[in-house]
Amino acid sequence: MVTSFRPRDPLERDDTVLKTVRPISDLSELYFQFAKYRLEILEDRIRHQLRQMAEAKMAGKNIPTGKLKAFLEEQERFLAHTNQEIVRDEDVVKGILEAH
Repeated sequence: MVTSFRPRDPLERDDTVLKTVRPISDLSELYFQFAKYRLEILEDRIRHQLRQMAEAKMAGKNIPTGKLKAFLEEQERFLAHTNQEIVRDEDVVKGILEAH
């Protein structure tokens, strides 16, 4: 297992990539840990957004649709990045990467 530096705050941007570790890793374990980590971040972000929406509703305020749409678009990018980092096993070239 490789532990990278990552933001403690789930609301901060996280661009973790697997390019350097994928070729030399047990893909089942790597993808389990990566997907679990990323989905937990998404879960925390969604819970935070739900709290904000509930607070606005209780205060009698309208949901700020611009902010909500921006949140949803960011989560789409986050999921797309997660999906891109998980490469089908048969498409992974195993071994040490050459420096270019």
